[in-house]
Amino acid sequence: MAARCNNDGEAEMTSGGLVTRASRWMAPATLALMVGLLAACSSPPPPAEPVALGDWPGVQRQLQVFIDHEMRAAKVTGLSIALVNDQQVLWQHGAGWADQAGGVAAGPDTLYRMGSITKLFSDSAAMQLVAQGQLDLDAPVQRVLPEFKLSNRWPDAPAITVRQLMTHHAGLPRDRLGGMWGSSVGDFRDITGALADEAAEAPAGAVFDYSNVGLTLLGVVVERAGGEPFEAQVQRRLLTPLGMDGATLVTAVPDSPHMARAYQAGEAKQEPALRDVPAGGLVASVRDMARFVSMQFAQGRNAQGDVVLPQPQWAEMLTVQNKGVVLDAGFELGLGWMFTTFGADTVHGGGPVAHHAGATFYHRAQLMMLPEQRLGVVVAANDAAAGPVVSRIAQRALALMLEAQTGRRQVPAVPGFTPAAAPWTAAQRQACVGDYITPAGVVAIQAEGDALTAQLDGRTLRLLEGADGRIGLQYRLGGILTISLGVLEQIGVECTVLGGVDVLVAHLDGQTLRVGARLPPALPLPTTAQALTGTYEPVLAPGEAATIDRVVVQVRQGRLWATATTVPAFGHQSMSLPLHLVSDTEARFPGPLGDDGVVMRLRTGAPGALAVRFAGADWVRVAGPP
Repeated sequence: MAARCNNDGEAEMTSGGLVTRASRWMAPATLALMVGLLAACSSPPPPAEPVALGDWPGVQRQLQVFIDHEMRAAKVTGLSIALVNDQQVLWQHGAGWADQAGGVAAGPDTLYRMGSITKLFSDSAAMQLVAQGQLDLDAPVQRVLPEFKLSNRWPDAPAITVRQLMTHHAGLPRDRLGGMWGSSVGDFRDITGALADEAAEAPAGAVFDYSNVGLTLLGVVVERAGGEPFEAQVQRRLLTPLGMDGATLVTAVPDSPHMARAYQAGEAKQEPALRDVPAGGLVASVRDMARFVSMQFAQGRNAQGDVVLPQPQWAEMLTVQNKGVVLDAGFELGLGWMFTTFGADTVHGGGPVAHHAGATFYHRAQLMMLPEQRLGVVVAANDAAAGPVVSRIAQRALALMLEAQTGRRQVPAVPGFTPAAAPWTAAQRQACVGDYITPAGVVAIQAEGDALTAQLDGRTLRLLEGADGRIGLQYRLGGILTISLGVLEQIGVECTVLGGVDVLVAHLDGQTLRVGARLPPALPLPTTAQALTGTYEPVLAPGEAATIDRVVVQVRQGRLWATATTVPAFGHQSMSLPLHLVSDTEARFPGPLGDDGVVMRLRTGAPGALAVRFAGADWVRVAGPP
C-alpha cells in the first residue's frame, strides 16, 4: 500500500531567520530534513511550463497562477514580489491584503519586516568600513570592542574575528532570548555586557552555526568602528544612496500607511518590536529591495553610477568563505550570502544562487539571485504561514526567469540515493548506529536484525541501504501504509567522520549538507537529576513576547531530557533535547558538534521554587515532577 503527497518543498532549505524554531531551539535553520515527513497532503501546484527565449510575459503569467495557488493552499493573507533583470525591474506585483480589515491591497510599495535579510545590510556596512581601512576582517573583535568577553572551554581556540561574525563561524549562541521581542525592548548595544555570562558553543572557525547574536555584535562593531550610530550609518551610506526611500532600520514597525499588518491563521496580530536591529530590523518594500539587488549586478554601484560598496568588497561578499572548513561538509556561504540551496527546487544552469531568507514573528521574506546572469527576485509576506511559500515562489520565479533569458529548460535534480546492489554488512549498519542531534531534533538510528531504523519524535522511519554507504528514507504510517516523501526520497544520508566528529551528511543534486552530529553515550545520571524534573515557564518582563511557551524536563531512556514548546506564532512545535548535567549548578544542551553547547545554569528561585537561566532568559518551575 502506498500514498503520495505533494512533493514540492517537503525538504526545505531556509537560509536564516530570527524565528526561534524548535530545531535545537536556537539552532540554524539549514535543512529541516525530517520536519516535512508528516505534513498533510495538499493539491499539487501547477507544474512549470516551457518558457520561450525572451518570453517575459509568459514568466509573469505562470507566476501569477503559481502565487495564487500557493497563497490559497497555505491561506497566506498578503504577499508582494519583484523580479529584477540587471538594472531593470521586470515585474512588481502584490497579491492578497496588506490590511484585510482596512481593504488595503498588497502591492510593490507595501512595507514588510525583512527579518534576517537585514544581515546583508549589516555585512555591507562592515565592508564599507573595510574599504576605508577602518575595520579589519581578520582582526579579533576585541580590537574594536575591548570589553567583549565570552566563556570558552577550548583553551587553544583562536580569538573570534569580524569575518567569523559575518560567516556564522564564531561559535556564538544563536539567540539571547530574554528581552528579544516585545512591546518594548532594550538596546542591542547591550550585547557585549550580556555575553560576558554566556559560553561559546564551538571553537571559532570550526563549524557553521547560525547566530543572530553574532550579527547583533557585528552591528556594535560597525557602530564603534564607524563612529556613528549603526542605524544612521546604514541609512546614510546604504539605504539613501540606493534610493530605498521606504526602507528603515527600526526596533518597532513604523506607523506608516504602507506598513503591512501582521496575520496568523487569518487573524490580525501585533508584530512585536525586535531588540536585535542589526540581525533583523530592516523594514522595506520589494520595490526598495529590488534596488539593493540591482546594486549587486552593478558591482556595488547605484542607479546613478555612484559607488556604494567598492568593487573589491562587493566581490568578497560573493566569494565562498568556508571551503577549508571540513565540518561544513560542502555547505557554502560568502559574507552574508548563502550559496547552497539544498532542497526540491534548486535552480540549475545559471551559476551560483546567492540567497538569504528572513523571518520575524509574523513576516516572511526571501531574496534569491543569479549574479552571473544578473537575475534576482524578492518575495515578502505578512503571514506566519508564509515561510515555505515565499521560498517556493522565489525559486520558481528564478528558474522561469533563467529559462526566459537563456532558452534552456531546468533539469531534474540528480538523486543522492540509489539502492545498494547487495545488502550491507553488519559492520556497515553498526557504523551508523547512535543518537544524532539534527535540525529536526534527536534522531536515534538503530540496527534491528538486518535492517536499520530511525526514531524521531516518537515515529519510526525505515532506512534503506544504498550505494556509496548512503541511507535512504521511507515512512510507513502505522507501520503499514507507505507514505511517499517526495524529494526526501531522493536524499542520500551518509554516516561518516569529519574532523574527528561522527556526522550525518545529506546528498542531493551534487550538493552536500551536514545534517547531524553524533551525541556522546549517555552517562550515569546523578541522583540529583530527578529533582530537576518538572515544567518551566519563562519569566517575562512587562510587554515581553516569548518565543518558547514552556519547557518540560524529565528523565527517560537513561538521559535527562528537556522538551520545549514554541508559542503559536511559531507553530506550537515541540522538540526534545538531552541535557548533560555538568555539575550541581550547570547543565548543557548539545552543541553543533554533538558535544556540550548552550549552558543552562541552575539556581534557587523564590522559596521552594527552582529557576534556571539559558539563552539569556530566566525560567521558573511551575510544576514539579509528575
